[in-house]
Amino acid sequence: MKFIGKYGEHLVLSQLLKLDIEAYLAIKSNQEDYDITVVLESSRVLRIQVKTTDLYNQNTNNSISGVEKRYDFLVLVILDKNTEHLFIMSREEALALKGSSVKFSCSFKQSGVSKIKPELEKYRDNWLTLTGA
Repeated sequence: MKFIGKYGEHLVLSQLLKLDIEAYLAIKSNQEDYDITVVLESSRVLRIQVKTTDLYNQNTNNSISGVEKRYDFLVLVILDKNTEHLFIMSREEALALKGSSVKFSCSFKQSGVSKIKPELEKYRDNWLTLTGA
């Protein structure tokens, strides 16, 4: 997919709006560390970083960079044929999962087939973490 990053950002934006969460695409000129701005009812603002990858790309473990940027929550979008998997976690959780690795790895190969790392499952569709933050 040519515009995979933009696809992921708009997918996350539409999910947030569907959940009645006020959200806007960030202005890249002065909000370069995140992609979406969320405004909660309490007038609290959250910065969302979206990272999108294709599970079946040529990368062995779908490593992504940029998780060390300044944001509040990471939404990881993994495209799997005709399905989208969304994982929502805090910046601290993303950094802990990344560990000492240079990049954040979100998959592995088993018998030549790409699989999503099991440690991501607890973050699947974890939208409530945003409103309960």
